[in-house]
Amino acid sequence: MSLALSDLLVCCRGLENDKVTERKKEAERFRQLIRSPEIVQELDRISGPKTKGSKQLTWDAVFRFLQRYLQRETEAMKSSKSNVTATTLALRQKKMAEMSSLIKFFVRYANKRGPRLKCSELLKHVIEVLQNSYSCSAYGKDYSSLLLKEILSVRKYWCDITPQQWHSLLDVYSGLFISSSKSINRVLVSRVINTVVQGCCVQTDGCNRSLFSFFSKALLNARHEKHLTVLEHVISALNTFLKAVAMNCRMRVCRLGEELLPSILYVWANMRPSAALKEEIVEFFNLQICIHHPEGAKTQDTGAHAEDWTRWRDLLYNLYEALVKEISHIGSRGKYVTGTRRIAVKDNIIKLTAEICHQLFSIDRDYQISEATQTSSRASLMAGSLCGTPSKRRRIDLSWEVLLDRLQPQCSDFDIIPWLQVTKALISKYPSMVPSQAIVPLLSVLHQLLAEHRRGERGSYVLRCLREVARCQAHLPERITTYKPELERLWSRVWPLTLRGVSSPQLEALSLDLLVSIVQGGLVNMDREFWKLFSGSACKPSQSAVICLAQALLKCPVPKDYLGVPDGSGSPNLKETLIGWLLMTDQSDEMEDSSKPHPIICSDFPHNLIANILVSLTLKDTRAGLNFLLGSEGVESAFSQESTSLNVDKDLDEIERLYLQFSFNTQLAQSKGYDKKFKVTSTDGHFTAVSSHREKLEQSLLCVADNLLNCYFPDSQSTPPECLLRCFSLLTGVQASYVSIGCLTEDEAGRSQLFAKAKTLAQELSGFVSSVKVKMSEELTMTTLRSVMRLCTLSATTKNKENVCKFSSRLFIMTLPASLVSELAEINKIMSCSSG
Repeated sequence: MSLALSDLLVCCRGLENDKVTERKKEAERFRQLIRSPEIVQELDRISGPKTKGSKQLTWDAVFRFLQRYLQRETEAMKSSKSNVTATTLALRQKKMAEMSSLIKFFVRYANKRGPRLKCSELLKHVIEVLQNSYSCSAYGKDYSSLLLKEILSVRKYWCDITPQQWHSLLDVYSGLFISSSKSINRVLVSRVINTVVQGCCVQTDGCNRSLFSFFSKALLNARHEKHLTVLEHVISALNTFLKAVAMNCRMRVCRLGEELLPSILYVWANMRPSAALKEEIVEFFNLQICIHHPEGAKTQDTGAHAEDWTRWRDLLYNLYEALVKEISHIGSRGKYVTGTRRIAVKDNIIKLTAEICHQLFSIDRDYQISEATQTSSRASLMAGSLCGTPSKRRRIDLSWEVLLDRLQPQCSDFDIIPWLQVTKALISKYPSMVPSQAIVPLLSVLHQLLAEHRRGERGSYVLRCLREVARCQAHLPERITTYKPELERLWSRVWPLTLRGVSSPQLEALSLDLLVSIVQGGLVNMDREFWKLFSGSACKPSQSAVICLAQALLKCPVPKDYLGVPDGSGSPNLKETLIGWLLMTDQSDEMEDSSKPHPIICSDFPHNLIANILVSLTLKDTRAGLNFLLGSEGVESAFSQESTSLNVDKDLDEIERLYLQFSFNTQLAQSKGYDKKFKVTSTDGHFTAVSSHREKLEQSLLCVADNLLNCYFPDSQSTPPECLLRCFSLLTGVQASYVSIGCLTEDEAGRSQLFAKAKTLAQELSGFVSSVKVKMSEELTMTTLRSVMRLCTLSATTKNKENVCKFSSRLFIMTLPASLVSELAEINKIMSCSSG
């Protein structure tokens, strides 16, 4: 043993001296010795994993000396007189603080360079101190802080804690919280509970079922809690727990939710919670809706469950009223705030409101008005407390007229935008619940809003709602046959407004998305103004615009006389114009600046979509050709205009599916989305290409590649290497499309000019990758390489065996130099190792 460790050993033994003054001196000397770099280095060396079982002084051995010192001092104070002066009491408290401070100091120093102390011993000591009422009152605050900062925040300790220790910690702190112990700050106790519940749910096989009882006691009187931060941590722990046990304890989760929802709703409505607490409360509400009504199920026969249906229905009414007030409050608060602010309501509140509306709105007109009464005494108390008046019968509107009334044009943006969000979310998730008689007035008011406020902030939300209405109508055509003439008239009015919206930078993408839904549903006949979008500079070939064009090409044959000019008069026909628009060959002002790459290769599009559209436009039967080239899976992926995800939780989705399976009702889960399958025209894979169109396309693609080669250099900010990859992927994609439709053989494609140009571009990319291998420590280089790897993987992967995909991936791989493939494999290996 070194001389330094000998001094430390003598000091540690001095902590066991019978004399109080000697122990105090040794405690002060102990701090000085632990700060010594030489002692720290020796203890680290001896405490290493290779020296297990060593009889020398280790960090754990020193910690055992400290434990005995703390125990001895605590027993001495405990046995002393309790009837003392204020000065003596202050001295005792000071001494307690010094001892717990010494423990914290030692643990922090020992683990400064990584965890050195054994987790089991450290946690055993903490639990023993907290389980003793006297030592808990003396050191509980400091030990709780130590637990949070030095144990539970350390990944190794988090993984080493045994299930028994997790449950012991949970029992200790839940007991402290319920008993309202004043020895430890309740905020600190709630923070520990939140962290420990997370540990129990993640690190143990089964959660402690006693938590049902704990949360029931802890939150039943939440309205009397003085510190809202306490509720924030406890409700966060509750949400974590409910997610963990929802799969196996659905009935108990429902029972607990029905018991706690009135108290938590009171906190949300009346106690002005912070933003963080509101988030936790809304998550709790959403969890309860999900567990009571998986996938929106309304009755027990379809998979819903409640312990007390009458009580649960009353709680839904209360929650509905509270949500309406909350949304109204958000709107009224915004009216008096100067400057710009976010008008829209957060997605989690919108999702919750939409789910509640789904449960309470009824298609049956006999239930448009409901007289909600609180039948149970507890629910009555809640109603009185929430509204500030005694419980009484009240009428609550439960029909779609509620939404229509809130979507009137005279309403301000602050009042109308949140309800546009709710309407969009409701129709998007539950299109089948929209009453057929409500579609016409809904479309009418949305058209009015679009006409009067196209440029305002509400315009984007109106367009989203209209898109969902269009999908809903296309999804349920048999239900709207009675109203078809009126709907056609309204859509014919919405159509020109949407076309004009494309010219607005703020509304362009949303307007194009709406056009896709209208075209897909066949709600309006496409006119000349629509095709003019894809000529000149009306709009650039963005992803939304390209998908809109593709949908139009799939829906109807390409007209020959779209501008009123007879075909064959010398003017280019529409197909040539569309090819020119995609490749921007007819816009000389855009192409004069040869220092920039072509726009079509500067951003990502659905894989092979551009190539498939270009090739289909050179065919006599464009519609059948594009259907064949995209295939069923390709069409679905290209046109899956999914609605905005409102905090989708994959675990909750799985739980909902399980509930429905066990209720023997899986039909609801399958009807959640729209049926987006397209009928692909059966064909033998042989199409006729128009030679002039094909030649023009190939020349235009060669121009795009040459322009890129002229303006590209490795360090260019305006021409990133991803452009090279997108360009030769486009070239091989076009060749693959021609191979799949029978216009080329694979050998002919490999000898073509386009393939040769693609290989030249791939060689340039190979040079870039070779040059940046030495710069992989730079973040910008790593970001670029990740993007290149992603695009390479997408282009080289065969997703399915049909149509163009297999040829596309094969031709793409053939263009890659062997050196590039080797370097990409090496870089991928380095990235995998560095990420862990």
